[in-house]
Amino acid sequence: MIVITGAAGFIGSAFIAYLNEKGIFNAVPVDHFNKPSKMQNLAWKHHGRPVEASDLLTFLHQRAAEISGIIHLGGKAGYFHQDWDSHKLSHLATGQALWHFCTEMNIPFLFASSGAVYGSGEWGFSDSAACSLSLQPAHPYTRMRLEFDNWALRQEKSPPFWASLRMFNVYGPNEYHKGENASIIYKNYNNILACGQVELFASHRIDFPNGGMKRDFVYIKDVASMIYHLFEQQPQSGIYNICSGTSHSFLEATQMTFKVLGLEERIRFREMPESIRDVFPYNSEADISKLLSTGYQQQTVSLEDGIAEYIQRFLQKGEYY
Repeated sequence: MIVITGAAGFIGSAFIAYLNEKGIFNAVPVDHFNKPSKMQNLAWKHHGRPVEASDLLTFLHQRAAEISGIIHLGGKAGYFHQDWDSHKLSHLATGQALWHFCTEMNIPFLFASSGAVYGSGEWGFSDSAACSLSLQPAHPYTRMRLEFDNWALRQEKSPPFWASLRMFNVYGPNEYHKGENASIIYKNYNNILACGQVELFASHRIDFPNGGMKRDFVYIKDVASMIYHLFEQQPQSGIYNICSGTSHSFLEATQMTFKVLGLEERIRFREMPESIRDVFPYNSEADISKLLSTGYQQQTVSLEDGIAEYIQRFLQKGEYY
């Protein structure tokens, strides 16, 4: 059985849905199950008996012989947190405990990281070990993710296969509980319904006009497919960018959203705060060649098609994946 932490969250619940499509119904979901805003993510899905996050290590040692792998997607996501120091210690301690368990039991270990560790892109967006050791992101969230990635690279003893999943700008169904950490696609949709318009950052750079800042948007179903591929194939261990490999501007994503809704574009621009101008990533387009070299062949969903399915199949119908 596969153990999935953060299973009631965005990525975790979508991955369980993907496993169900593959005929896998016994994955064990691990999370804090006292948050009603996330519980709908797991409704109607088939999985093993849920395990509270606080009971995870006890469960692992009790059922070790049955576990075929751990996919660690749990943890506080995004840029908003009250106590980064204690959160970082907790994050690192949990990840390291799972690493050591998988090493001892000789089972694969995949864990969530973030494309935000590349910062403004001054060191590029390569998922090579050499690039990772050079990165110096400014924000505590990204430093925390990078610190664990680099800790993993330094270990002499490791699971038989491990992968850091550096996920870029993921969007799609099941992110409804994420608030400020939700994708711009979801925020735009709600803003258009609420007030008929969207507000984007203006730009002080000629090469990136208003709303022209670019991101590597990747649809949640592609993310689930890529994680499953790595788990199944177990290629060379290391860091893998989980992305589309193509960037689009915030303006393009917003225009596509208006188009899917069949509404006239109403877009306002506001000045970007000077405090973030110099560190704001203006073009995050990831290098996906390492994943492709493992034999991953599925064509990623285009941003336009992904937005259309997200809105028409899920948001407008109030559905979950």
